[in-house]
Amino acid sequence: MTRGFATITPECETLFDEVKETDNLDYVIYEASAHDKKITVAASGKYKDYSELLTHFKDDTPRYAVVDFKYDSPTGDGQRSKLVFITWVPEGASIHDKSYYTANKDHLYRALLDISLHVQAHNQAELAHAAILSQFKAL
Repeated sequence: MTRGFATITPECETLFDEVKETDNLDYVIYEASAHDKKITVAASGKYKDYSELLTHFKDDTPRYAVVDFKYDSPTGDGQRSKLVFITWVPEGASIHDKSYYTANKDHLYRALLDISLHVQAHNQAELAHAAILSQFKAL
């Protein structure tokens, strides 16, 4: 049986802080390794269009992500953003990977402060911009 609580590498929190506190990064993608028992950074960067970000979510590979989620203000006074934590556990992933990512998601989520929303997605439709936007109670 796969148990959770992989070690979170320092780079994970450093890049999270950069997404949260600066305009240098818009997202961080994390990967968890059952072999090494570590959570590490798989990718980070800026996106011009939300669809660019979605290329990091493969149909057979789980990931975690923190995204500076941008959306238009409902009052029409510009663009806003909120930090969103995504747990991506696609249906096409192996049972071993699914259980390992599920066991470790809260461990990483609790280490990262000031997240507005936690999204658990299993297919591309649940990652869509409109699907995530609809989960915010108050914009």
